[in-house]
Amino acid sequence: MTTQDCRTDGEGRIKCATVSAADVDAVISSYEKYFGYRIIDQGQVSPPQATAWGTPGMAGSRQVVMGPESGSEVYIRIVENEGLPAYEPLKTYGWNAIEITVRDVEALHENLKQSPFEIVGEPTYLDFSDKIYPMQAVGVANELFYLNQVRGNLPDYDLPMARSFVDHTFIMVLATPDMDDAIKFYVDNFGWDQGNAYFVKYSVINEAFNLPEETPHHLSMTCNGRIVNNEIDQYPPETIERPCAPGKLAPGIAMTSFIVDDLDRVKAEMITAPVRLDMAPYHGRRSACCVGNAGELIELIEAT
Repeated sequence: MTTQDCRTDGEGRIKCATVSAADVDAVISSYEKYFGYRIIDQGQVSPPQATAWGTPGMAGSRQVVMGPESGSEVYIRIVENEGLPAYEPLKTYGWNAIEITVRDVEALHENLKQSPFEIVGEPTYLDFSDKIYPMQAVGVANELFYLNQVRGNLPDYDLPMARSFVDHTFIMVLATPDMDDAIKFYVDNFGWDQGNAYFVKYSVINEAFNLPEETPHHLSMTCNGRIVNNEIDQYPPETIERPCAPGKLAPGIAMTSFIVDDLDRVKAEMITAPVRLDMAPYHGRRSACCVGNAGELIELIEAT
């Protein structure tokens, strides 16, 4: 098995998804046992890091960075966040799911049946392609995963084949009250592209809101060339703002970190001036954070 990165860091690459967790060890154990993930780095959130996130109350919190067996340098960061407010996956705006490429979704589905993960979507082909075969499951920190067996590229997009049983994040899923407005933030501020738009029968959304199973939902994506990085979902009017304690990260999937070629070219207003942090995923590179039009926390890390 190769242990090299699947690609180099470049504009728009997802580098890290950050998950808030009341019990960090339980999350680590679930990723190790059922995803084959390993610890890449760990420590405490430093005051400069917490300030850059706009969450000064996170300073001193434990953080653990984990990555796949394949060696792909795309991570999930678990941050200890005590006293998390009540939160239900798929009911709020913001980062709602981490989409990971997997080798065999049927085998993974069997493994997860007797696990701490809650299966919320059985393996099912999407309406518009037989190259994508996903299932959905919620982890012990209320973080939702789309576990997707990729069986080839789409006509307009390249999709990553898994190089380990559970490999790396390749799309982040954002819930928004206004799909076009949310996409405009990424296009206008980062120079990324809007991808194709679809109306799809979205089972996990329909079940979360007790909607008829045939109810369609509008979604689109942001991308760089043929590489998709975000799925942007228009959520029902019943969706609420995500509860968040003052000065703390949001519950569930709290933040997504992307690579950019040059922070100085980003037009979005940053929470603070760029900082340099040593641990993964930064490795001494400049980083800064901003907030998207759906209220999502976005971290940007320079490629070099």
